[in-house]
Amino acid sequence: MNDNSKYSDSGFRKDFLWYAIGSIFPLMAGFLKTPIFTRHFNSESFGQLGLVGITFSFLGILLFSWISSCLWRFYGKYNSSGRLNLLYSNLSFLFASSCVFLAVLSGLWYYSARSEMIKDLIFYSFFFLIFNQLFMAYMVIVRLRGRAPFYNMIIGIRTTAGFLISLLFVFFLDHPITALVSSLALVDFVCLLYLFVHNPAKVKFGIPKVNRSILTELLNYGFMGLILNLALLSISYTDRYVIALFYSMEEVGVYDQVAKISQLSVMSLITIYFNTINPTLLKKLDEDFKSSVKMIESYVLGLVLIGLPVVFYLSLFAREVASLLLGEAFRKAYVLMPYLFFAAYLYGIANFFELRLKFSNKIRKLVFIGLITALLNLILNLYFIREFGYYWAAYTTLITYVLMLIVMIVNDREVLRILWIKKKLILQIIGLFLIQFIAYGIIIDKFFLSVGVSIVLGIIFATMYLIIFRKSILALNIPFSKQL
Repeated sequence: MNDNSKYSDSGFRKDFLWYAIGSIFPLMAGFLKTPIFTRHFNSESFGQLGLVGITFSFLGILLFSWISSCLWRFYGKYNSSGRLNLLYSNLSFLFASSCVFLAVLSGLWYYSARSEMIKDLIFYSFFFLIFNQLFMAYMVIVRLRGRAPFYNMIIGIRTTAGFLISLLFVFFLDHPITALVSSLALVDFVCLLYLFVHNPAKVKFGIPKVNRSILTELLNYGFMGLILNLALLSISYTDRYVIALFYSMEEVGVYDQVAKISQLSVMSLITIYFNTINPTLLKKLDEDFKSSVKMIESYVLGLVLIGLPVVFYLSLFAREVASLLLGEAFRKAYVLMPYLFFAAYLYGIANFFELRLKFSNKIRKLVFIGLITALLNLILNLYFIREFGYYWAAYTTLITYVLMLIVMIVNDREVLRILWIKKKLILQIIGLFLIQFIAYGIIIDKFFLSVGVSIVLGIIFATMYLIIFRKSILALNIPFSKQL
């Protein structure tokens, strides 16, 4: 009997469509904000915003994100035993403790900062981080309960409102770049009020009942996840600190915006995909780990057939993407975008290995891999950025993810076994990409196409892919179940 017979492929397509629709608004907001605001604020302002934002991202990982990861890991266990309220209570206690630490750290930074702009960014980022982490933790529960339509509706409204309010603050109220943070904090606060009043996920609020054994379980898992997440985040963001060490804020701002738009382009697809499969995959890993590899193989093949062409075409037309989405001062770094596109994609593939190690109680090995690759990335950045320029931040990021993936493949070869089984199909895809790459080079060199004509060429290339590999894409059997 097929291991995936109880799962619905049509269910996957339906929820993938819901998450894709819900992601249209965040994507549109992200793609519109970048060209609008990179034309309004200078690269130095974005450098300041980037460094403060990245620092609060690290604080978010250090203090909060591991708490949400505990929700993903233990929701099924506590739900099946009827102890969800205990899980919520202990997680609430941990969240409140983290808020106290954040207030202390933010206060110390605020009073030691000399720039008024930095102080304002710290102030608004403090409230945004708390409201955002509360909101996202609640939405994890919504996703675990399989409520894709509601999730997408609230995410779409939130993103659209944040974008419109930021426009209001900047262009009508003449606020500085801090408006890009304060607008998000305001919207997340309003969303939290709505969720607290209507409580669509049926979370029971009450006085936290702290249980020492539960706290120990959560802290043991969360601590290892915390170290891992810090290591992974450092691979993505420490390059900004290194650029700031050797160069000016203008270079930090240029690289930060190019990296963000590159990551947004690919990670949006990765996020949609994992939002769709996570409830089913996590349940399978928790209940029947040994047979989960078959399910993962199906998911890997889907991510290759759906995601690889997106990454390739974005990379091929990076110059056009930069012309559309970045201000003039930022476009010169478009040559970095292909490296950043592929780095984000490899990170998505690595998620499958990460989940396998987590659910096989090998999180210590996973943390070790994360720490070693993060240290390697830092060493590469310190040397190559100093010696050859800030462009090397993109190259070292891709090199780091390639090495990380190689180590993970050696450790668990079964995850990508499907790609060897389907090697003929993979080689055909690579062959088409090679032909299109050569054709693009010849056409661009001879005709110097405008951005509009280049986009039409990109649509033609993508259509060719869909036509040639239509049968393989439609034949994908991606397991999906809403029974949580």
